[in-house]
Order: sequence, then structure tokens, then C-alpha cells
Amino acid sequence: MSRWVDAAPVAEMTFDPGFAVHVEGRWLAVFPHAGGYRVIDNACPHASAPLCDGTLLDGKVICPLHLWEFDLTSGACDVGPDWSVTTYDARVQDGVLQVAMPS
Repeated sequence: MSRWVDAAPVAEMTFDPGFAVHVEGRWLAVFPHAGGYRVIDNACPHASAPLCDGTLLDGKVICPLHLWEFDLTSGACDVGPDWSVTTYDARVQDGVLQVAMPS
């Protein structure tokens, strides 16, 4: 079960290519994707590089440090399942990006 938590006003988000938000003690990376937004853990599990600073390519973010790829929908890493990141559902309510956080 999850609950919706405010992350940031959409009008204040600037993407290059992602946008970092701090939600309930976690740094998350927000990316525009398929007409909406995808949210994943911001820290690469390999060396903690900020994934929001990576490169977007075909629905994946490429880590800026060692070029590992993470699927924006599943969080799967091209190196193997032990290196996947958590994904979070997102929605916009009244101009504010909300993230589904675990209860």
C-alpha cells in the first residue's frame, strides 16, 4: 500500500535531463516520460552518482559516472537485477507533482 506525497510544484521543475526532489528523507529523480513523469531513486546503486544528471535514451537513464542504464518504468539495470533502482508512481494534482510512497 502506498500514499501520495507532495514532491514539487510542476512549474518549478526544470529538467536537465532529470529533476531531483527530496521526499521523506529520500532523494528521487523525476523525468518527463510518455506525456507524464517517471520517478526513480536518484542515487546510482553502484557509486551513488545522481541519476537526475544522466542521459535519457529510449526510456532509460544512463548513469553519468559509469554509464549503467536504468529503465524508467521498471528500474531494471542493464548490469543485472541486483543493481536495479526503486521506481515510484507519480501524478499531478493541482499543479503539484505527487509521488506514491510506501506506507
